[in-house]
Amino acid sequence: MTSADPAAIGREDGAGRDEVERFGARELYGALALALVGAGVVVGSPTLVVAALVPLAFVAAGGSDVTPDRSVRFTRRVGGENDDVSADGSTVSGDPGDAVTVRTTVHNVGDGPLVDLRVADGVPADLPVVAGTPRTATRLDPGESATVEYELELRRGTHGFADPVLRVRSLDGSARRTWTPAVDDDVTIRCAPAVDDVPLGDGTNDRAGDVPADEDGSGVEFHSVREYESGDPVRSIDWRRYARTRELSTVEYRAERSTTVVCVVDVRESERRTPAGSSLPAAALSVDAAERTALTLMDAGHPSGVVCLYERGALSVDPGTDATTRERTRTLLSAAGEGDRPEGSIARSRHGSPAEVLAAALPGEAHVYLFSSFVDDGLDTLPERLRAGNHAVRVVSPDVLSGGTDDAARIGSIARDNRLARARESGARVVDWDPDRSLELVVREAVGEGRTR
Repeated sequence: MTSADPAAIGREDGAGRDEVERFGARELYGALALALVGAGVVVGSPTLVVAALVPLAFVAAGGSDVTPDRSVRFTRRVGGENDDVSADGSTVSGDPGDAVTVRTTVHNVGDGPLVDLRVADGVPADLPVVAGTPRTATRLDPGESATVEYELELRRGTHGFADPVLRVRSLDGSARRTWTPAVDDDVTIRCAPAVDDVPLGDGTNDRAGDVPADEDGSGVEFHSVREYESGDPVRSIDWRRYARTRELSTVEYRAERSTTVVCVVDVRESERRTPAGSSLPAAALSVDAAERTALTLMDAGHPSGVVCLYERGALSVDPGTDATTRERTRTLLSAAGEGDRPEGSIARSRHGSPAEVLAAALPGEAHVYLFSSFVDDGLDTLPERLRAGNHAVRVVSPDVLSGGTDDAARIGSIARDNRLARARESGARVVDWDPDRSLELVVREAVGEGRTR
């Protein structure tokens, strides 16, 4: 039977939890010693009296080690030399499906031995352990250390480690202490790599931005010189020409316009299945790429929106750059990756086939980024129809079939290649995305400087 130390349970000390349990072993050993002494006196056996010294030794040891020591330093390191992740301060970033190595070390900084130390690291709830173990049991003498190493598979989102738990028993086993230590150099794992410097083609709207337009206006690139008109800014006057001819003229610069972009994400049932040989479903990869692309374009001043294509109909967030549009984009994509629909009215519900939905949802000048694995013919003709509507089209297609080795996977891969070839023939820019490639490189290729309109 165990008993708890009321003064210790629930005490916030250092990192938090600190509990001590006592098992009444000293009383048991004491009773055993008395019984042996009594039996020895009754039967006149010196051997029994001497044997009583053994349980008495445990009683004495327990008296000097009532509460187990917790002088342990806990350190966690995330990311190994061969891991495809990047670190920025206390944040480690990687792509979905990547494996990251975690090493946790416990060091006995006390003066006595830890004869029975149990360690359980606080693995992030949504990240599975794919190699090694986050637990161990060991003995540590003063100054000794023990290291636990395991690998986590990255999944979309931001993940923090839970509190680790340490447990140590006293020398005689009469008490057990459980606590959560402070963690040296703790980190957060972020699985949503940034995509920087997204260049765009020539489809523009009337908002100011960084894509040169074929008209004059405010900008930095020379466009033309015209006759001075009353009210023209003084800084626009061509003073060199005035010095030569004494005639006033005004310099016009090429106007810069922003580009409206709509990220179309295929989250139908066929995209949410994980094919043999793939670690993630296509929908998870597409949602990741779409979110990073849309948010980066918003940061650059390009109004961007999202359309998620479900089995029946779609949900959309209209293009914009404001904080509300950003939050709605994140919320919609987070739910869509799991095949769900977000609660509330953050997205507009649309009904019809993909072509009908996009005809109603797309602004006339919008660029379309289509994220789909094309593992079936559900969107087979969509790039062609979008091009016919005079939209610049970029197709980003995660190849989730390449890891399959059976006949069905090979046949499916050939059919997918044919669908992508048809999209290229329509004039769309197509990126066949090997999931082993980093997301940043894939999106850079998809939105390169080439112009396909």
